[in-house]
Amino acid sequence: MITYRFNSLKKAMRVGLFSFLLPLSTFLVISCEDVPMPFNNPLDNKQPEPEVIDPVGDGTKDAPFNVAGVLAYLETLGADVESKDNIYVKGIVISVKEAFSTQYGNAQFVISDTEDGDNQFTFYRGLYLGNKKYTNESDPNVNENDVVVICGKVINYQGRTPETVQNKAYLASLNGKSAEPASEPTSAAAKGAGTLADPYNVAGVLNYLSGLGADVTSPNEVYIKGKVKEITEQFGTQYGNATFTMIDEGFDAVFTAYRVLYLGNKKYTEGDLLKENDEVIVCGKVVNFKGNTPETSQNTGYLYSLNGKTADGGGGGDTPSGDAQKVSIADFNNAPVSDVWYQITGTVKNLKEGDLYGNFDLEDETGSVYVYGLLSEKGGEKKKFQDLVAAKGIKEGTKITIIGNRGEYNGKIEVMNAYFVSIEGGEASTGAKAISIADFNAAAESTEVWYQLTGKVKGFKDTDIYGNFDLEDETGSVYVYGLLSEKGGEKKKFQELAAAKGIKEGSTITIIGNRGSYNGKIEVMNAYFVSISN
Repeated sequence: MITYRFNSLKKAMRVGLFSFLLPLSTFLVISCEDVPMPFNNPLDNKQPEPEVIDPVGDGTKDAPFNVAGVLAYLETLGADVESKDNIYVKGIVISVKEAFSTQYGNAQFVISDTEDGDNQFTFYRGLYLGNKKYTNESDPNVNENDVVVICGKVINYQGRTPETVQNKAYLASLNGKSAEPASEPTSAAAKGAGTLADPYNVAGVLNYLSGLGADVTSPNEVYIKGKVKEITEQFGTQYGNATFTMIDEGFDAVFTAYRVLYLGNKKYTEGDLLKENDEVIVCGKVVNFKGNTPETSQNTGYLYSLNGKTADGGGGGDTPSGDAQKVSIADFNNAPVSDVWYQITGTVKNLKEGDLYGNFDLEDETGSVYVYGLLSEKGGEKKKFQDLVAAKGIKEGTKITIIGNRGEYNGKIEVMNAYFVSIEGGEASTGAKAISIADFNAAAESTEVWYQLTGKVKGFKDTDIYGNFDLEDETGSVYVYGLLSEKGGEKKKFQELAAAKGIKEGSTITIIGNRGSYNGKIEVMNAYFVSISN
């Protein structure tokens, strides 16, 4: 039948077609083996899983943390919480931010548990082997792939930077080489009140500084008595100051007299030089610099006595008057009656209207003293106090600086032979108006009017020879263009000035200059140095 034949034909065709396609498909599969695929295989981009490093150690010398361990430990402290104890951490250096140098003696680098650096911890401005500053360029330095053990206080800075606390860590081991830190220095019993009549011993001033904290300068000058241990910089005529360490006899805890002036608070020009074991009394504001260097605050200190010898007159160093020792009223009251000149600052109290003589009380945070007969200048005319009041604006409650001798009358302490130096917010003895930076910026430009400004140095450059930086107080900031060492002094000598006075980033200084501008930017022009506070 036709129908059968037709169905048979269709079946035959299906069988034949299959027989034809089978070898063809085999050919296509074989032929496509060497042809690249027209798209990327997602499996080809799969990255290897990072190696998981488990925390190891307990942070002690015998079992230091690995990096994973110290990161886990910091999580238990929380952000910006400093560890109470020194922590030991072992790792591989993967990046050196600042190698050890003889300039600062410290370094900054990053460590990890592996060379790939998945876990990272920063050694931030720590010291060298033995917990000492790096001093010898021939000693091994730190390099990438070095194996190190570090020791110190640790912190998760702002919750995102695990690191050692600045200046509170050191390199305990470098590729297996280690050096033990020196033992803690022995200290005498703390003695003294820090006054001229009862100076601190070295242990006493160290105890006093421990209560202030790191980098906090004492509000007042104090007196420290001790023996000279080591002379770092001898007195000389180039800078007129010296740096040396002091100890209590029989003990090795040290205090540093840092760039202090000579007897009488003057720059050294002649006189006895220091020797080891000399007995000295030093006066100045004090600070525990970076938390590890107790010292006189730079350019505030001077040698009060050397083996019992003191200056007969004043000194003054960089004080506005140039011939007096700067002291608090408490220290003035504790000083002996003499012809030594002292500079004190305080608030006027009990001022009598119409007083011709200038008799009143002067008060600061340490005490009060009676001023007997304030003159407008040293050796000035008496009974002219009302002229001084009118000229300078002195009134009850104003803050003034005066100079005078320590005297007594009928058992009452007095400032005798006193004369005026300056008034806060008014004209100083230099002839310059003492104002805030905000008021300076608001003043009119002039090369005739001189202004006295006090503020912190910002943007200080170590290599700047001109003296260009910003000066900042609580009211604002201004650019200082070319600070000279004195009025009309030689230009391009800023580095000599900075070295002699200790000017650096963050120093509080007083300068005098004119209000100017350049390309629309306000500047202190024709500026010259007056004094430094810290």
